[in-house]
Amino acid sequence: MAFLLGEQRAAQRLSHRLFGRSLRRWEYAGLTGAPNLATVEVGATEGRLYLELRDPVSRMRGYYYLFRDGTSVVLLNDAIRIDVPEMRGRGLGLQMFRRQVRNAAALGVDRIETVAGRGRDENGYYTWPRYGFDGAVPAPIQRLLPSGLRRRRTIADLMSCEKGRKWWKEHGVPMSLRFDLAASSTSRRALARYVRARRCIATNIT
Repeated sequence: MAFLLGEQRAAQRLSHRLFGRSLRRWEYAGLTGAPNLATVEVGATEGRLYLELRDPVSRMRGYYYLFRDGTSVVLLNDAIRIDVPEMRGRGLGLQMFRRQVRNAAALGVDRIETVAGRGRDENGYYTWPRYGFDGAVPAPIQRLLPSGLRRRRTIADLMSCEKGRKWWKEHGVPMSLRFDLAASSTSRRALARYVRARRCIATNIT
């Protein structure tokens, strides 16, 4: 972990505003869920704490911001990309996110936000909701929901059944989502269920 040149004092002041103290180096890294060999640079920009992750193994890059929204401390997952195709779909993202959730919650962060994209190399619109991110079903999408799903008003509700997941995977759109870090939140429960399901799949395969 290293501070961006000339930004250490500003970053430490922001850390005090957000958490009441300067964070330890490993705590900064923990907020990104960084793998063991990754490096994390810390800086300050426009009144926000800025974190940039680089992993030499997967050639991953991640960009994160921490800021206060009213009384809440928010962690924004701005962009995360794995450039080694062989490293995708192997659970690295889930492992990192679980580490991020654990560390962010321990520091008192209230929620994680992201803009979940959809594109040739983007599947966040589907993956982030599987991890427990949630948001209101957009009105244009609500009107397209098939019979049996029309009463579902949130992405979490839609993703809670197999029919909803299949429909969203085909028709889902990019949108802003958030993950509630409270211990008993819908987000935390959804993440725990997904982890259990992944373990069951792995056990059955082996």
